[in-house]
Amino acid sequence: MKKYVLLITVAFLLLAGCSPISGGSQLTQEQVDSIVDEIKQTYGDDYVPNAPISKEQLEEVYGIDMDNVEYFVAEGPEFSMSTDMLIVLMAKDGKIAEVEQDLKDYHEYLVNESFQYPMNMARVKASQVVVKENVVFLIVLGKFDDRENVSEEEALEFAQEQVQLAIDVING
Repeated sequence: MKKYVLLITVAFLLLAGCSPISGGSQLTQEQVDSIVDEIKQTYGDDYVPNAPISKEQLEEVYGIDMDNVEYFVAEGPEFSMSTDMLIVLMAKDGKIAEVEQDLKDYHEYLVNESFQYPMNMARVKASQVVVKENVVFLIVLGKFDDRENVSEEEALEFAQEQVQLAIDVING
């Protein structure tokens, strides 16, 4: 039902001459929730972040200045052996650059400095920060690559394909 409402809204905005995905527009909380729901549906059982990440954790652990954030959805692993995470931050007016930089700083730490189990390295390296309008996404998602005897390059390619699923939803 949410998809139909979103499609009708997009069609109306297109007819009115202002696309929600064109430059200068802003995504709404409802659109963000719809994107998050679609990401979860896309991954199905392979979407495993099941622990909410609080505002305080985003500030203290992830280094996000939450004064710049209007709305957020953040979920991470319940157990430290997993890396699956989706952080979605809707920036306040004029604060997208700051929010993007905060999330990029955390992403850099995650990829270059954080301790990771070998089984999670490809997914962490494949993770991405994506900006759409006034929203910044950190995507560390995907099916676990259970193939045996794969090279690091093959594992990274698999993880990149998995992350791309969420990016396709965001950009679609």
